[in-house]
Amino acid sequence: LYNQFIRINDNEIKTGLHEREFIETRRLSIDSAIETSTEKSVNVLNLVEGEQAQIESIDHSFSPFIVHYAETFIIPECIGKYVIRNISSSPTIMVIKAFVR
Repeated sequence: LYNQFIRINDNEIKTGLHEREFIETRRLSIDSAIETSTEKSVNVLNLVEGEQAQIESIDHSFSPFIVHYAETFIIPECIGKYVIRNISSSPTIMVIKAFVR
């Protein structure tokens, strides 16, 4: 059986990979900005809705950078927490986040 969508919080939904899969995927819905965590694993993310987003380190361990629609980006495990900011003209953007459980 595959997992149904499970709401983690107002902005984050765990998507339907099988519970025995070693990779977890989540869909992040972002109106203005959200703080998220690497979950103690490397994160691979893709902007799947909206024109662009800005990725920021909370502790300034990397310079902010912009990703555009359909671009993939990686956040190393050592970063811990980071911010994804909607800088699109769209009211909401969506990002898919994958990491090893």
